[in-house]
Amino acid sequence: MVEIKPFRATILNPEVNNREELICPVYDTIDTAQYRRYSIRRNNVIHFTTRHLGMREGEFVNHARTTIERMFRECILVERASPALYIYGITYRLPDELMEMIPECKRQASYFASGLVALVRVEKLNEHLIFGHERTFESNTAERYLLMKECGMNFAPIVAAYKMPEMPDPDASYSSMDKKPLVDLSLDGTRHQLWELTDERVIMELQQLMRDRKILILDGHHRYTASYWLSRHGGPGYTMMMLLEEGDRGLLLLPWHRCLKLGDDHMKLLWERIKSHFHIESCTREDIYSKLHDASGDFDVRVGMYDREDFYMLYADERGIRALSEYRGERVGLDVISLHEWLIDPMLRPSLNGGGVHGEALLFTASPREAIEKVDNGTFRVAFFLKPPRMADVEYKAMVERRGLPQKSTLFLPKVAEGVVMRKFHRDEGEQEQGQEQE
Repeated sequence: MVEIKPFRATILNPEVNNREELICPVYDTIDTAQYRRYSIRRNNVIHFTTRHLGMREGEFVNHARTTIERMFRECILVERASPALYIYGITYRLPDELMEMIPECKRQASYFASGLVALVRVEKLNEHLIFGHERTFESNTAERYLLMKECGMNFAPIVAAYKMPEMPDPDASYSSMDKKPLVDLSLDGTRHQLWELTDERVIMELQQLMRDRKILILDGHHRYTASYWLSRHGGPGYTMMMLLEEGDRGLLLLPWHRCLKLGDDHMKLLWERIKSHFHIESCTREDIYSKLHDASGDFDVRVGMYDREDFYMLYADERGIRALSEYRGERVGLDVISLHEWLIDPMLRPSLNGGGVHGEALLFTASPREAIEKVDNGTFRVAFFLKPPRMADVEYKAMVERRGLPQKSTLFLPKVAEGVVMRKFHRDEGEQEQGQEQE
């Protein structure tokens, strides 16, 4: 049973004039240049959400805790007086280079997605009603666990999707919210709005409707796992989530592309592997996504490729794909699985050809343009392009196969921002919840 409940949100004080300068992207999307840009502001939330390169974990956690305490003392951060649910709306645009990756029927001048922000009772992932589709890394989870434990905060909602055959009357839901958003901020051209939902009848109706839903985590697997760890060690049994209906037209799923750094000798070995597993066809850059979108069925696996000399479409041998599927017990995500199994992972093995190449030789990017530029300027030797996954396949992978996709297989949009809506743990919250469980 999925349990949701209202909570007292922590937000940036509406009396602060420069609030747009104090929010930042989610921590795991921030690179060094972005960190430099946002951290110029003393009160930007990046100082307690994101560890910059070179800072030790313990130093970062201590700095984060003291920064939060100061920002509460100075009333830059404030907590709402009463528990509520919240509607988080995000308006965003896609750059042209990402637009070409999605089918024409889904292309819009701008997108708007909205979700319900609530506390959700945590349970072990992939056991009952809450599922994840990405593999997590214990070191990353451990840092989030320590940060949340020491700071007593959720800094941004975990983003998750659900299917809802029926929803409460939208007029009733929206009439119970303040018409004016509690938060209305823009970050890099994306608008983030937050409305407060306080009507007890509507809240109870939403709680009832969510009870039997299955929840699929889209963004925040490490934060969810860290929240589960907290719940098992005396911390709160709930974590903050933004719950989007799976059919929301503003919810997009895009691929991550790969760039590989290789020397000439390794490039020859790569071509040998390509020829043994794929049929090769030269194509233009403009043709790549139309050909990828033409793929039909789970076993029609295609991968785009650029090697500075030409663009190619690689068509996997169907017998090989079926054998790989049977061997692994998986039928979903075979394009990215076969790319790694047959081409990328063998090239990254240290035993290959007396040393091989290192993990730093693999780059993930959502931008086809960046991938091509990295190859053209010689930083990387070859780029691989993948088609957007389907939501139904991600669901099947998580809920039926109970397996994780390879790292960086899915890019869900939109992204929430750090600092729009936060949640402060109260010191006795974990004890209260454990007491309720025992009763």
